Amino acid sequence: MKPIPRHIRSLRLPHVPMRVALLLLTLCAVVPVANGQGADVYVRWSAEAVEADAEPGINLQLSLRADITDGWKMYAMDSPRPSRGVDITVTDAPADVKVVGSVRQADPRQAFDPNFQIDVTYFVGTADFVFDLDVGPEVDRSSAMLGVDVLFQICNDALGICLPPTTRPLRIRLDGSLVPSEDCLAENGEATATEDCEVGDLSLGFAAGIDDLELPRNGDSGTVSPSYSDSLVESRAGGFFAFLLLAIGAGLAALLTPCVFPMIPLTISYFTRHSKRRSEAVRMATTYGVAIVATFTGLGVLMSLLVGAAGAQSIAASPWVNLFIATVLVLFALSLLGLFELRLPTGVVNFFNRQGTSRSGYLGVLFMGFTLTLVSFSCTAPFVGGLLAATVGGEWFYPIVGMLAFSAAFAFPFVFLALFPKALDALPRSGSWMNVFKVTLGFIELAAAIKFLSNVDLVWGWDIISRPLAIAATIVIFGVAGLYLLGKLSLGHEERPASIGVGRLVSAVAFMALALYMLPGLFGAPLNAIDAFLPPRQVTDMSLYSAFPESMASHDDLWITDDIDGAMNAAAAAGKPLLIDFTGYTCTNCRQMEANVFTRAEVTERFERDYVLSRLYTDGLDHGERFQRYQLGLTGTVALPTYAVVNPVGRLLVAKKSGVMSLDDFVAFLDRGSRDYVENHLATR
Repeated sequence: MKPIPRHIRSLRLPHVPMRVALLLLTLCAVVPVANGQGADVYVRWSAEAVEADAEPGINLQLSLRADITDGWKMYAMDSPRPSRGVDITVTDAPADVKVVGSVRQADPRQAFDPNFQIDVTYFVGTADFVFDLDVGPEVDRSSAMLGVDVLFQICNDALGICLPPTTRPLRIRLDGSLVPSEDCLAENGEATATEDCEVGDLSLGFAAGIDDLELPRNGDSGTVSPSYSDSLVESRAGGFFAFLLLAIGAGLAALLTPCVFPMIPLTISYFTRHSKRRSEAVRMATTYGVAIVATFTGLGVLMSLLVGAAGAQSIAASPWVNLFIATVLVLFALSLLGLFELRLPTGVVNFFNRQGTSRSGYLGVLFMGFTLTLVSFSCTAPFVGGLLAATVGGEWFYPIVGMLAFSAAFAFPFVFLALFPKALDALPRSGSWMNVFKVTLGFIELAAAIKFLSNVDLVWGWDIISRPLAIAATIVIFGVAGLYLLGKLSLGHEERPASIGVGRLVSAVAFMALALYMLPGLFGAPLNAIDAFLPPRQVTDMSLYSAFPESMASHDDLWITDDIDGAMNAAAAAGKPLLIDFTGYTCTNCRQMEANVFTRAEVTERFERDYVLSRLYTDGLDHGERFQRYQLGLTGTVALPTYAVVNPVGRLLVAKKSGVMSLDDFVAFLDRGSRDYVENHLATR
């Protein structure tokens, strides 16, 4: 390591008010936990001790260096917010060792940052930090250690990626050597610590060669192959439009609830009566719609600020988040079924109502729109809650766009009917059908809660909600819903109908048919698209499953689960490439691929013939975070599912692809991966 640069300069940390400091400390503590420690993959740490006698009271300078991967930059200690500059905290020091003054850093670069749209200070290549120490004469420098926590953030301008702030605990001997982490030593043992626990790696022996992992490249251009790097964008595009349709459908469905539907003709009539011209009525209705859109979209903005883009994936996998969503869905379901009614405080509703009636013109109409969203809370909350639950696994814009689409669909009839008032005559009259619609939604939300409870069960390892139990509970819920729609059952607050209409009969048939369709799943039969919302079959396999055709089996016995070293060794021994399935217990798209693609004969044939298979759960309690970091370092993404073809000789990445794929696309990926492996393997021999 080079001597400590002369341009190292002193840095005085700015004073921060206590309340602001506590807030920032809380945010910095929460964000890294939610997002995993991905930045560690791209930064290696080293240290050096140099004797110093230039100033009295300082006899040792301890230099800490960060080696930053090409293409990435680390924000300096004095970089302004919202970038997260390096923050080094001494957590432990021997009694006879004193840290003198502040930590100093090398001169950083300064430039405009496209990620944060401000001028920042940063390091590329290397970053040097220096501690001035006063070490007592009796201290054994070969064994005495300084404990520090280094919080840092790195970004890649070319990729447009900023990884969340990461805290790296380091233990530095006073002779300048770094001590491997305790987690790594516990994993590999003292005997192999120097080989498998090199500081800066992923604290796992299998990841010691992380710098040797190479992305597929086109010639010498240094760019990732477009056929693989674009796959994540393609899969997200399809998912986004499906989510958009879900949001619009939820908004239209919310209009049919008893709290909202009767308000449509009353509101349009109010605009017609209180405006002298038709154009004025249209403008008032438009203002009313804008108020509705602003209210719900504001909720989406709040959700995105709380969740953020980088935290979405890990938050979606959190068992606490899934437990909260399941609880909310159950409460909403019971409310829709008539057990109780969800209401906002009366004072809040009355305040907005007074503002709407006491103010004239468009300001009063705005408050009327706000009042509608509050009054209809008991009916719209289940839709809004379910929609926001669907956004947790997406990016930051999903809550905003979702609520914008929901509210636009919700407000559309008010504007449309103001333009065409005669269309009011075509609306069906309010009646008991709205209560039936609300109760039916309650059954659907109750079934949806099973999915999130299953996620909690899988991550925490309770082994209570098995696949057959989840199927059985869903069958019972859909069966009861069908009987209710047929008029064979009634809830306590209503009477049985003397007769039922065609719409109610068709809905009952649909529920009963779905319940019967799921019945073979109790005995292990695949349920195609429905399997995406059920616990993985390999967790709750049944003996009767073997009675189904060979082509329907998922060959789970071929997969080596959560053991990357064992899988690499098996692949090397077999002379085959390793296919790594980065998956999650809570990943719906992963279940969809496993149920609908992995079970097909074309895929299982290639699994057995061409590959050794490895499955890594990135949201598990034991190694989930480490596997997620390994996935990020290997593939450059934490999206689930992600599939990587790796050459076990040298552990080189051959091919990768993310997201849900069709059968043809996945078969093409497997064929290309095995073909590229042969070429890669010959080149490395």
